[in-house]
Amino acid sequence: MRLSEQTDRFECQLVEEALKEHAGQVAAVCQALGIPRKTLYDKLRKFGFFPDEFR
Repeated sequence: MRLSEQTDRFECQLVEEALKEHAGQVAAVCQALGIPRKTLYDKLRKFGFFPDEFR
């Protein structure tokens, strides 16, 4: 598996875990991951997540 694929898989897991832990609250997820809101929304689109699904 290529490094970029492994990185994507790891990021996907981190985002999903943070969404679950913070019940889909975008601001809390951004703070927990240390990323800006726009970056989170980019990753949500990339991985096919919808914050409402975690509430």
